[in-house]
Amino acid sequence: MNKFLKTLAAVCVAALTTIGFTACGGETSTDKVSLLGIDAASVGVLPDVEYYVAAEPAATTRANAVGLKFSGDLQQLYGSENGYPQAVIVAKNQLIDSNPAFLASFLEELEENENWLETASAETVMQAISSHLPDGTTPTFNAKNLTSEVIANCGIHFVYANDDRERVTSFLDEMAEVEPSMVGEVSEDFFCGELGTNATPSTVSVYAPDGAPALSLAKLMAEENTFSQISLSYNVVAADTIGARVSGDNPAADICILPVNAASKLLGSGSKYKMLGTVTNGNLYILSKDGENLTKDNLSVLAGKTVGVINLANVPGLTLKIILNKYGIPYETVS
Repeated sequence: MNKFLKTLAAVCVAALTTIGFTACGGETSTDKVSLLGIDAASVGVLPDVEYYVAAEPAATTRANAVGLKFSGDLQQLYGSENGYPQAVIVAKNQLIDSNPAFLASFLEELEENENWLETASAETVMQAISSHLPDGTTPTFNAKNLTSEVIANCGIHFVYANDDRERVTSFLDEMAEVEPSMVGEVSEDFFCGELGTNATPSTVSVYAPDGAPALSLAKLMAEENTFSQISLSYNVVAADTIGARVSGDNPAADICILPVNAASKLLGSGSKYKMLGTVTNGNLYILSKDGENLTKDNLSVLAGKTVGVINLANVPGLTLKIILNKYGIPYETVS
């Protein structure tokens, strides 16, 4: 063996003490968490992935389908009392100015939704959501995955914008640290203050992405709440289309639920829409085959492992990165 080959062999052998590799030159760090973007169908079936991050109801659906167990709760690992502010509800400034009395009543109903979900039947909740989906659309929730436990896991809890300003701003700042391009700046005008008492006849369109955010409107959709002088229409749409409902010169949505980072990017100036409040507070979970309970004290067990994340580039991946940073656990994105 010539001098060059001996040197190369020595380097590869020495590297084994700190890295793993599929072949010399194809290295995977053993002191970092490897984050892999995946789709829902891949959860539990990839041979080299030890952990998965998924949102409810996909987490329960895939756990039941492939025999995975819940290992960690990103809401608890994040550490805030109410988890992190995952989705917010916004309204057009025109509606806020012309009909704040309606919005005040609407938000009171939204507050009651959390308790309503605890006693409503799965059939009632499913019907409320599916009846407002486009024809031919299959809802995220179904008879198998819409259980009381799954509903509880969705983090449905309404907090008024004035009361949640600091938490939302802090979470957006943390997101910006891990991926600046996925977050926009929010001004003071983005947060809706105290509502007035004006009442004007209006036609109001409400939009929400399918999944956990739609659950936050389930009571209102189920009861088809009537408000004085208001004609309401509810629309549940695919999550990847929700941004279009608040975009353009004449946006379709008068009221809309959006991921908090999307709301900041599209509406953060407060010039067209304002945030009325937070509606969901985290619904992300870590799954594994052995179901080892992951806490802040042992989360470093992920180092050297591959974690498959549904929607790695958006809230799920950003939130996991925030948590890893919080506990000083290095990570890298792999493909």
